[in-house]
Amino acid sequence: MAGSSRGSDPIASRLGLALVVSVVMGLLLAALALPVVGAIGLTAKSSADDFLALPADLEAGPPAQRSKILASDGTLLATMYSQNRVNVPLHIVPLAARQAIIAIEDSRFYAHHGVDYKGIIRAAVTNAGAGGVKQGASTLTQQYVKNALIESATDKAGQRAAKADSIERKLREARYAIALERKLTKDQILERYLNIAYFGHGVYGIGTAANYYFAKPVNRLNLAQSALLAGMVQNPNTYDPSSKEPSIRAVTKARRDVVLRRMQELGFISDAQRLAGEKLGIFTALRPVGSGCEDAAVQSPFFCDYVRHILEDTPAGRSLGQTRNERQRALLGGGLTIRTTLDPKAQLAAQTAVDEKVPRHDKSGAAVAINMVEPGTGNLKAMAVNRTYSDEKGASNTKVNLATGGQFGYQAGSTFKAFVIAEALRQGIPLSLTMHAPQTYTSKVFNDYKDGQIGPYKISNAGDSEAGTFNLTTATALSVNTYFLQLEERTGVEKPAALAESMGVRVVKNFVADQPLGRGGSFVLGSYGVSPLDMAAAYATFAAHGLYCPPRVVTEIVAPDRKPLTVPQEDCQQVLEPGVADTVTSLLRGVIDGPVHGRTGSAASIGRPAAGKTGTVNESRAAWFVGYTPELATSVWLGMPNPTPGPKYGVPEPMKSVTINHRFYKQVYGGSLPAPIWKQAMGAALDGVPVQQFTAADQTVVDGEKVPVPDVSGQPYETAKQTLIDAGFGVRSGGFVPAAPVPFGVTPYTSPAAGRMVTVGTTITVYQSNGRERPPSPSPATSPLPGEQSPPPPQPSPKPSPSKKRGRG
Repeated sequence: MAGSSRGSDPIASRLGLALVVSVVMGLLLAALALPVVGAIGLTAKSSADDFLALPADLEAGPPAQRSKILASDGTLLATMYSQNRVNVPLHIVPLAARQAIIAIEDSRFYAHHGVDYKGIIRAAVTNAGAGGVKQGASTLTQQYVKNALIESATDKAGQRAAKADSIERKLREARYAIALERKLTKDQILERYLNIAYFGHGVYGIGTAANYYFAKPVNRLNLAQSALLAGMVQNPNTYDPSSKEPSIRAVTKARRDVVLRRMQELGFISDAQRLAGEKLGIFTALRPVGSGCEDAAVQSPFFCDYVRHILEDTPAGRSLGQTRNERQRALLGGGLTIRTTLDPKAQLAAQTAVDEKVPRHDKSGAAVAINMVEPGTGNLKAMAVNRTYSDEKGASNTKVNLATGGQFGYQAGSTFKAFVIAEALRQGIPLSLTMHAPQTYTSKVFNDYKDGQIGPYKISNAGDSEAGTFNLTTATALSVNTYFLQLEERTGVEKPAALAESMGVRVVKNFVADQPLGRGGSFVLGSYGVSPLDMAAAYATFAAHGLYCPPRVVTEIVAPDRKPLTVPQEDCQQVLEPGVADTVTSLLRGVIDGPVHGRTGSAASIGRPAAGKTGTVNESRAAWFVGYTPELATSVWLGMPNPTPGPKYGVPEPMKSVTINHRFYKQVYGGSLPAPIWKQAMGAALDGVPVQQFTAADQTVVDGEKVPVPDVSGQPYETAKQTLIDAGFGVRSGGFVPAAPVPFGVTPYTSPAAGRMVTVGTTITVYQSNGRERPPSPSPATSPLPGEQSPPPPQPSPKPSPSKKRGRG
């Protein structure tokens, strides 16, 4: 009867079964700990070592922790992480915090060897008696192993395997725990556990938790706070001190008090300390730390985006890894400290200027991007866009970095004239080069391709400007298109384009500026999609006397162990002769502060030496101002990207009859809005900075080079014309003249005559023979010598057109 009665008792049955299972498990785990496991054929110590070998994931060092990006002055710009964690060494964790974790999670931590056999039996008895799981038996070492395997899993399948509720997983964790304790000290294991443990709200590690929940470093945790954090580890979603729900706060407090009582039971604290801790309520001072450039706390998100791009997608990030995935993992989990070139003062000036001049929620939808680059170093001091860095829907939101040209870059308009100017000066063309610039000009050199048809390239001056006679100084100040197309005919396109490329300007394709510039006649009018950042760096080359320095954003990367990683150093190259660069500067100074009435950049004047150039794209689809002082070069791009999804998404729309920031513009030009934005940004960025002067123009460059006129006599007219163009001269037809025996259509002579010394770029008049003999001259004394046709009447001295007849650049 008695036996029958005991057999029918379900609790007794579960207890008996649990005891049997516990004994079997204890024996099995004990066998795992033996150096020789004969039951499975491991009869040699080397076999046991293989059996207890650790996977590489557990051999690795501390868990992933967040990286931080700093400004040049050390202030925090952004935090990057895949897991919000800051690893802390054990010695700065208060003793009370260590004891709290041990008390509630593994009181025999310093007694067992990775697996607590007594704890297994005790938990089995407790759970069997309670009819459910009331007590766990995993040691801190086992918990660390489980968390480390979960964290190292590279896919969801690996994570499921690390979490699987199976005897195989339990045995694997136990085996790894025993092996880990053979390699690490107890304190090393405890430190790793405290850094890998999860504390809710995306917070990993006790150091991060102390800052998140209490806004203090871990070494300042008090007893009650230590107990609270220790109690959360079991179930951070249930025990949440930040919750406003009374029921959750109540269970959280109760859990903390359980930890305090357990600490007293183990002799870690006194009864008085426990009572004092229990009297305290649950108080938090939350200090969340967001991740990524999109975090609302990041004040320079597009600069942050560019830093990520440089480190993840370019050779500059090679010290972080060989592949993009490796570099990204290092950035998000390597605990790196990355110091950048950003100047907080300049960044604030740039961001304020774009937001005030063109508010990000302006009904026009206009977008502005600013880049500030330091001449002589390439250091990017500021990058600002009047957009919220977000991929959420809305015209004012974007993660496309407009400051680097977006997907396909932006046409740069007349800002490209600076490259043609520089090449013209290199070739010896003087500032005095005088040409008539009609309202509309059809090129004698360049062709245009429209609708499959080839024809001469034809352009007009911007706005309401008309014909006029200009030299290089006045044409630059007024941005006269038809003058500059004629100048480009003299320089050719290849050399100005190659010069621009040597100054870092490339066509943007699929978000990367790496394509060669086109070589068409429209080069001088900036018809290719380029990056605003590259334009700032190119103009910085003029400020640095011809020294080009690629844009640079990272100056230092330090690993958690305080060892520096390799970062690219300045890679500056002299791409333009200093005298040429300084003379370009003298011309571009005239755009802002020169004597020419109606100059296009007058709205950019900042009361200190400055040079720059306006730019306006056809139909005002973009407007620019790119300028510099000796200390800083800045580009401003303004456009209205089409926000509607479809084939024209992102393509700039014309800025005509548009109201921007409550001001109506019949047509937006580079001088009407980008120039004032540039002025505000530069004025604030340079406030308090000592004024530096530009180097004066090189007089030999100003005067140009004198060369002999090539002898083209005897050549067919078209051949003679091309020969002179290739030599850098302008050409005009002198018509047909009697010059027999020179055959019809062949060149008998030019004016100035062959061999005469003239400045490069001079217009040469080419005559053609009509096949007839020259009539006898009435007076030999007044007849020109052979090969010296009297030149046409001289051109009037260079004078700019009236103000209403100027270019708009």
